[in-house]
Amino acid sequence: MLLPVDHLTTLEEEIATHPAVHHPFLRRFATGKLSLDQIRAFGLQHYQLVKVFTTYMTNLLPRLPDPDAAKLFRTVFDDEFGQHTIFNSHPAMYRTFLKALGLDDAEWGRVPLLPETSSFIEYHLELTRSGHFLAALGAIGPGHEYSIPTMFTYLVEGLRASGRVPEEALAYFTLHIVEDKEHAKVFNELIVRYMGAEEPRTVIRDGVLRSLNARGRFWDGLQRAVFGSG
Repeated sequence: MLLPVDHLTTLEEEIATHPAVHHPFLRRFATGKLSLDQIRAFGLQHYQLVKVFTTYMTNLLPRLPDPDAAKLFRTVFDDEFGQHTIFNSHPAMYRTFLKALGLDDAEWGRVPLLPETSSFIEYHLELTRSGHFLAALGAIGPGHEYSIPTMFTYLVEGLRASGRVPEEALAYFTLHIVEDKEHAKVFNELIVRYMGAEEPRTVIRDGVLRSLNARGRFWDGLQRAVFGSG
């Protein structure tokens, strides 16, 4: 019989090979053959996901039934919010990247959302508000935190190779490549306690895969918006 930690390892292996984590958009972006307008198109859409992530966490925190789980969750929650100052929050860090692209508040505040961007956000808002809390933990935990370091590595490679973005403006991305590996460990501590039976394992995996499938569709939208192809 497999132990809960073995099921978690299997889930991580599935995430690591999911098509969204190595999407054609990411592979093409990583070549660095990017105009400033292409980087801006990416940055403005991706920011819409970044700025709402803390809302997912705010929705999910009070729904955790176990006080110990909530305490663990708070360690990631505080990182995302910048702990003691909003100027260190992750959305604030991302706006530094947008400013380096020559974009002002009006541009990043009123960008028309791609259908895939809207769908991604709406799905995760609904899931964290009223979906099964284990599916939401799967989506926000391994579905995000375990997959993001790999996806962001592609993005950083492309942004650096483009020569259009100063290194200091990449801090949001480089931080997540490191920090989300630690966040993934925290979420592993959270969800492994629920993986002793088949039903909760299925719910967690469903949340992970639905989130990654939505991410894949988001990259599809960016493939079209940035490179003009589906």
